[in-house]
Amino acid sequence: MNSHQERVLQSFRRVQGWFSANSQFTATDGPASTPALATQLDALTGIVSRAMDHAAEQDTQLAQSLLISKDEREQRRDVLSHHMASIAKVARALRGSVPGIGVLSMPKGNIQSAALITAATVMARKAEIYKAVLIENGLPTDFVQQLEASATSLKQSLDARGRARGARVGATRGLEAELALGRRVVDIMDATLTRVLRLQPSRFAEWQQVKRVTQRGTASRGAVGSIEGSLTGTQGSPTEVVGSPTAGTKAA
Repeated sequence: MNSHQERVLQSFRRVQGWFSANSQFTATDGPASTPALATQLDALTGIVSRAMDHAAEQDTQLAQSLLISKDEREQRRDVLSHHMASIAKVARALRGSVPGIGVLSMPKGNIQSAALITAATVMARKAEIYKAVLIENGLPTDFVQQLEASATSLKQSLDARGRARGARVGATRGLEAELALGRRVVDIMDATLTRVLRLQPSRFAEWQQVKRVTQRGTASRGAVGSIEGSLTGTQGSPTEVVGSPTAGTKAA
């Protein structure tokens, strides 16, 4: 959840708090009762709950993808440095004495995980051809199975990372949809309360402040006015003090 989305969600919570303090508008009966507002408040409560669930899912899947990425780096190292490098090293030593064994070589460059899985699988298939001679020269009897198992683990990690990213994208889209729906619900509430509170200007002003989505780094207009008033008052006082000796001199 980004900062703007957090502020939108906070505005929804303030609306919920405002109706909690002014429950007469959502009561089942009474002179101020407005059944439509009760229905809209229920809808907003559901939206807030689902938005929080989506936000939690975002954070969970982000943490999961980071853990999987760390695990994936270790598995890449295992495939490359432990299994493939061992096979390629023995094969390189046997070049010239075993025809064609040079095909068992390391992949070039900073290979991506998906391509590495393919390269490891291909090496395992080629190594089957030279399995007997490679075992005779020091590789374990199940070295092909070990390589295949390591490549499978890397593939599972890569797939899990993709699922985590997909789930996070889904949670992000869900959060965006819920917040957009919530804004529409609040706009409908505002239309109703504009009519209901037309004779209560102070409460209507309170509602207008509650429902707005605040902006980062901005002060309220009232606060700015108070600061300006304080500055004006402060500037006025020295003028009077400076003026007093002048007046006294003229009088003398």
